[in-house]
Amino acid sequence: MDRSQLRNMIDSGRSIALDCHAIGKTIPLDDPVGMLFKTDIMNKSVLMKRYEPALPTARQPVIVKTIIYYPYDFDNVYEGGESLLFNDIGFHSALSFKIAKGNASADLQERIDADMSVLELIDSMHSLDPFLFRSKVEQQEAAEPIHDSYFAISAREWDKIRLPIREKISRLVTKALGDMGEGDEKMAREQYVERFLMKIWEAKDVNGIEPFINAMQIEEERAPEIFFAWKAVCYYQVRFSDMLAALKTMFQWVGHNQLCYPADFVSVPSEELKTIEEKRNSLRKKMRDGYVNAHKVLSEYEHSYNQFVEADKPQTFMSFLENAENSYLLLANHVSVATHSVNLWKWYVERYGAELRHAQFMELFDGLNSLYGVETSAAGNNRR
Repeated sequence: MDRSQLRNMIDSGRSIALDCHAIGKTIPLDDPVGMLFKTDIMNKSVLMKRYEPALPTARQPVIVKTIIYYPYDFDNVYEGGESLLFNDIGFHSALSFKIAKGNASADLQERIDADMSVLELIDSMHSLDPFLFRSKVEQQEAAEPIHDSYFAISAREWDKIRLPIREKISRLVTKALGDMGEGDEKMAREQYVERFLMKIWEAKDVNGIEPFINAMQIEEERAPEIFFAWKAVCYYQVRFSDMLAALKTMFQWVGHNQLCYPADFVSVPSEELKTIEEKRNSLRKKMRDGYVNAHKVLSEYEHSYNQFVEADKPQTFMSFLENAENSYLLLANHVSVATHSVNLWKWYVERYGAELRHAQFMELFDGLNSLYGVETSAAGNNRR
């Protein structure tokens, strides 16, 4: 990955990349919470998520991998570096060797093990989105507190996302528990609903909400992750709605033959222009498929929700909950990539204008292709 693509990947949003070094530099050395990791090199790393399509026969529709990127120059992360894949066998040993440069002392190995626990938490997430990162930390009750700077979300933004999600969950829980009644009975019922809501929102255990679990036909051991996935789906519904206008504007740009093309194309070799046109067609298909898949998941969720809340037909929603983790995974892929792409596209268009000259166009175009996996697909097609 060249310098411009590293910058594009790291700087275009938090859903896919977490620049630990940049965040760590904003935290005072005497801060009581401190940085995310116990070892210096991990605090100077960049964490990234990579999405790959799974085989048709796989249990999950998307493979999410966690990459740890170590810059050669910690003060300029775009100048290149080396990466380790968390999901590789032997990652722990490779990380220990990289940090210790040999055999680690007992004290250093203890810190490396603590960093592994943080990485395991991060790997368990389908994206690095601040809202979901904070939610996952709260659910897992991480052994060490994590500084708010790593969540990068204000109280106002948190409530903007949280309140409509809670309202949606609350309506369904209220429906599931039946009529509120009047007076003191209604107040007691509302308090009961609030306890249920908090249990589902926190997604930690099912103590006290066993009737709801049984009614929804959810296995108790799976309930916390199902509830977390449900909350994540609700989050992506809010996020997708908020970004829809910008996403459609980006699609219009990519779909425009003149705009999505080097403005100075007369000076570009014909073979390169042919490659651009081929990749552009593939990019358009990938973008269209991503939008359709995300919209399909959210439409199915909304339909199942309305069937339960408005039509007293809970079966469709119960089926949705059963598959909520895969729905969360699909949305993490499509919405995270779309969010990152919109941020990247806006940065270039606002800086250089809608018609880009060859150098800037290729930086943006290659970045979008990389995010949507076009380059990988193209390589695979060439091999066949």
